[in-house]
Amino acid sequence: MAKEQFIYSHTRQLFSTLESISQRSGVSRGKAFEDLLEACVAALAAETMEPAYFEAIKAHLEGTQGKRGVDLFPKFLAQLIEGMSEQDQDLLGDLFEGSISYGEKGQFLTPESVSQLLANLTIDVEGKRENGKTQTINDPCCGTGRMLLKAGEINPNAELVGQDIDARCVRITALNLGLRGKYGYVICGNSLTLESKLAYRIGSFYHESSNGRRRGVIREIPLEQAPVPFVSDTTRSATQDLFSDEAEPLKSSQVQEVPQNIIEVPQWLFRLEQRMGDVDSGKGTIEPAETEKEESPSTKPASDTDTTKTQKKLF
Repeated sequence: MAKEQFIYSHTRQLFSTLESISQRSGVSRGKAFEDLLEACVAALAAETMEPAYFEAIKAHLEGTQGKRGVDLFPKFLAQLIEGMSEQDQDLLGDLFEGSISYGEKGQFLTPESVSQLLANLTIDVEGKRENGKTQTINDPCCGTGRMLLKAGEINPNAELVGQDIDARCVRITALNLGLRGKYGYVICGNSLTLESKLAYRIGSFYHESSNGRRRGVIREIPLEQAPVPFVSDTTRSATQDLFSDEAEPLKSSQVQEVPQNIIEVPQWLFRLEQRMGDVDSGKGTIEPAETEKEESPSTKPASDTDTTKTQKKLF
């Protein structure tokens, strides 16, 4: 196996925790990484993805409490959040490329310096809003979301839409956007054939669960709600069997069960919360909040405190 190589110092800490989880649970490093990503996404979903969470930790429950693989899951997420706070870089992407994919199938992530250059060449700084609507920025092959992150730095109010065929990259992008206060959509699918498997909505929201109100930044949504065209597996299968005598009748696509008691947090309200927080902490005086109404709702993530509380309750 190729030797691990990382660009950022905090990645080595994440890798150490990942290796410990792999050894404790008796699974491959790749399997442990995939389960970690799914569990971390679910931990930031305000209890709207509980089945996915329990499925992700199922292989890591063996052993005595405190020495199980699952016991290190919250440590990994805490290290990730701390590392992002101290070193605002794509740590998950660095971990993925340096110890998991090793460039498999020619998959190499775009260096962040190149991502910054492409964002500067592509995003019109002056034209942040078009006809009063929020600007939408799409990356049809987003990888771990590096170019979307750079685009979001140029236009913090943009709606970021990423697509990738690799579910691991999709979850990394969702975490990268959600933990950095961006909003938009991340879709797992093929941008050329329009085959899609799942979609995430990124942005701060409240969910009224059986345990009370929870705040999250990532949630899974039906593909119909994503702002990109898609072809369902049912439709494609029916098309392939169109001229077959044994073709099965087209089945109605199952409607994904999603919580209806979701309240998205508008961008202007999130800004106001941030300013109120700055005043309470003595960082400065409050400024008038921007209350301009946007056609498409903007969302922002919860504070680090709320995020930590959410993941503690789930793990």
